[in-house]
Amino acid sequence: MSDTIIEVKDVYKCFWVGDVPFPALNGVDVEVKRGQFMVLAGRSGSGKSTLLNVIGGLELADRGTVKVCGRDFNETPADERTRFRLRNIGFVFQAYNLIGVLNAMENVAFVCQLQGKENSECMDTAKHWLTEVGLGKLLDRRPHQLSGGQQQRVAVARALAMNPALVLADEPTANLDSSTGRELIELMTRLNEDFETTFLISSHDPAVLAAGSPVIHLEDGRLLSTDPNRPPPQPPQAACAIPQRNWGQRFGAWITGKS
Repeated sequence: MSDTIIEVKDVYKCFWVGDVPFPALNGVDVEVKRGQFMVLAGRSGSGKSTLLNVIGGLELADRGTVKVCGRDFNETPADERTRFRLRNIGFVFQAYNLIGVLNAMENVAFVCQLQGKENSECMDTAKHWLTEVGLGKLLDRRPHQLSGGQQQRVAVARALAMNPALVLADEPTANLDSSTGRELIELMTRLNEDFETTFLISSHDPAVLAAGSPVIHLEDGRLLSTDPNRPPPQPPQAACAIPQRNWGQRFGAWITGKS
């Protein structure tokens, strides 16, 4: 088994407003080893969330290679990417994304049930991970009965209940006060050390950056580098080069679903 769990090479991802291109990722290269607790640093708009989405297979890169556990997402059909994600990648979102009508244990068990496991096994798994994150006495609480920090702990438990090779966390402390945020990061670093689960976290929170090993910095869709031989970023029209189409062609493509 390779030590490399994430391999991103020369990746571009662009968004368009009419004919105006915005390169969210402009030639990004990232390699993450198994067991690392890597932090992707950068201010809002630097491309952190887009990079996580591309690594998680939620979006496809326009150009370049994205491999997770050896799987090339650009060469993988959408349904296979979904199945792969369900079994290999746990997500922790900034806004928690818990299901409001389910209690903590049911929220964590749900992803296990999606994997096709027996309900009793999923409930046992949910209880184990909620206890592991310090919520063993709050199993029956629904999201609105939990604090922000507690909800994010449920989200971490849900991600780990999948037994993933990789956890992607997008600004996990952004909606938390500083004390609760530090507690969450201490929890995640402990889980990383105890279970050797690989974490890739996007953040501009100093407490998160202090915990990262390593920390890589993203700015304007590019990793910061001191390499004097590194080529300059491509201008938007080059980074986002696509065949030019008039308004009628673009509208027709949108209606038919054909790019």
